[in-house]
Amino acid sequence: MAHLVFAYLVGSLVAGLLFFPEVRGKDLPGGSGVFRRKGPWAALLAVAFDLGKGALVALLTPEAYLPWAGALLVAGHTWPVFFRFRGGGGIAPSLGFFLVWRPAETLWATLFGLGVAGLYHLLFWRRRRKGIYPIPFGAIFGYLLLVYTLSGEARLGALLVAGVVLLRGLQILAGRW
Repeated sequence: MAHLVFAYLVGSLVAGLLFFPEVRGKDLPGGSGVFRRKGPWAALLAVAFDLGKGALVALLTPEAYLPWAGALLVAGHTWPVFFRFRGGGGIAPSLGFFLVWRPAETLWATLFGLGVAGLYHLLFWRRRRKGIYPIPFGAIFGYLLLVYTLSGEARLGALLVAGVVLLRGLQILAGRW
């Protein structure tokens, strides 16, 4: 049980809000929001920190708790207790988590998701700038591939994490971020 509380609390340490508090209320505090508000170097710092916290949780959590720890890590990032439950989208911490837990499958899913994001940007986003941003759009397909390629407890973990990210994405799209 302590591992699950730890996962949520670590997830609640949102880099975009810790390092760039001026982003709060103006944009999402994940890598994309920090990029839009503070530039690429700030975004790189935020993403690296959020990847790292995901990896830390995966490294310190016993195997039996990993599916639930991943979901709570991402829930902490998206609804952080330290920042009035208004956090990021959850993609970077989930990526760090799965890179440690299931590295080969995660690398393939990430490459696939980035490829989809690139095509979406070139064929749609660049001209219209409406709808879902390219990285979250590509992440949808990355999560789907991850769920498809994993089995057992890892598949459960991918489903739980993807469910949390989906809930947050729907919140964001509805304008309640």
